[in-house]
Amino acid sequence: MTSTALAQLRGLRLPQPSPATRIAAGLIALIVSSLLLIDIGVGLVPDQQAALQQTRKRSAENLAVLVTELAAGADQAGLARGIGAALARHDDIRSIALRRAGGELLFQAGDHQRHWVAPPPGGSTLDHARITLRAGNSHWADLEVAFVPTHTSAVARFFADPLVRLLCALGAGGFVLFSLYLRRVLSYLDPSAVIPDRVRAAFDAFSEGVLVLDPQGRVMLANQALVAWLGEDADALAGRAAHELRALRHMHKGSPQDLPWMQAMAHMRTLTGDMMELRAAGSAPRKTVVNCSPLADGRRGARGCIVTFDDVTALEQVNQSLLDALGDLEASRAQIEQQNVELKKLATRDPLTGCLNRRAFFEAADALFRRSQAENLPLHCIMTDIDHFKSFNDRYGHAIGDQVLQSVSGQLSAGLRETDLLCRYGGEEFCILLPGVDTDQARAIAERLRGDVEAQAGPGVRSDQPLSVTSSFGLARLEDELAATGDLVERADIALYQAKRSGRNRVVLWQPGLEPENKGGSGAH
Repeated sequence: MTSTALAQLRGLRLPQPSPATRIAAGLIALIVSSLLLIDIGVGLVPDQQAALQQTRKRSAENLAVLVTELAAGADQAGLARGIGAALARHDDIRSIALRRAGGELLFQAGDHQRHWVAPPPGGSTLDHARITLRAGNSHWADLEVAFVPTHTSAVARFFADPLVRLLCALGAGGFVLFSLYLRRVLSYLDPSAVIPDRVRAAFDAFSEGVLVLDPQGRVMLANQALVAWLGEDADALAGRAAHELRALRHMHKGSPQDLPWMQAMAHMRTLTGDMMELRAAGSAPRKTVVNCSPLADGRRGARGCIVTFDDVTALEQVNQSLLDALGDLEASRAQIEQQNVELKKLATRDPLTGCLNRRAFFEAADALFRRSQAENLPLHCIMTDIDHFKSFNDRYGHAIGDQVLQSVSGQLSAGLRETDLLCRYGGEEFCILLPGVDTDQARAIAERLRGDVEAQAGPGVRSDQPLSVTSSFGLARLEDELAATGDLVERADIALYQAKRSGRNRVVLWQPGLEPENKGGSGAH
């Protein structure tokens, strides 16, 4: 069977028996069970098999007496006539035979060879009787009697039992009578019968589902819309507890008293806005908004509850679609922001070393310069240049030269604070701004950076030969006569030139009198 056929079979709903039919079946089952128990205890109906066996036993014994008397007279012809007359008188006997103890057949009446089935030695059955005849103390012969078979099959014997017949007749007749009577009675006891037809018709006109419950939460009425959503037979709903309906069974994980309609009746107040999902067999779940309004009697007690189910499945699907769209927009926005960050990084960072490029550096440095001047805060600039950088490119190639630049910039970046600015100023030259530190601290930072480059920049380059990498540092501080960031950078550059001229791999602080003459080309050395 295909999966489609199986799905169709699962989707079929067999008609549910009516309450009257179910109650009638239950009553008949109780009555039949009671009669069986009484029969087991006191023998309500005589055992027909036992009575028949007793009757046939007496008939066989009477025949044995007759045969014995006739045999005593030694009248063979009279014996044959007597056995034949006995067979004619008994309608339930098929054949009679007299067999010697040695097995020789003396006389027979009827087709004994066809009807006789030998019972177990020394015994008889219900349909075949063997009686031993004695002459004195010796075994003379056996009288064999084949009776008409009672029944050939176990099923036939079962239904021939008077008790079985009584129970079948009582069950069939009682079921019909009980069903007719209960239909009449339940028409008065049916809780849905108290609702007028005009009210029922009005509820059926609603597009939303309507459920009317009694104080115990049992269904008194369900309109057509809700019946369709529940996937239940309308006639089988009356009198059932609402929480037992298949579509609502999943809603109460704990006590059924926690359901909204039971809470509404318990506290005699209207409950609105509960979200519930109807899960009818063979259909997709249906999202509903449930509102419960209790019905009060004259003493402010609960007479029942009206429950409405507003189908919001389509609205929920639209909301979910909007949420999915918003999620996609949020993901797109995050992606755009990430791309903007990457674009900003590309626009402001040197692609080889990751340091600020000159344009981004001067934008940040100018703001830092003006704030330091306005607030009278210390600000220092470091210019550093890799010593003999051209020799790395010439001897090992530009790939090794790029690694040297990356290794040096990594050492410089690792030794600075987040508030410091690091820029690849050009070629192998880097510029650093240190805000908020005095000259002694700035000199110490420059010395530490120089030592880090000397100790770790060379080993950080992947090369067949060990490399020795050093850098020279020029340091300058912000002073009142400086008008722009470029002036501060220029002084640091002059100090860097002095560091290279005085032997490289050292830190030189700018002092008045240092001159920039003949500085050009220092970075290539």
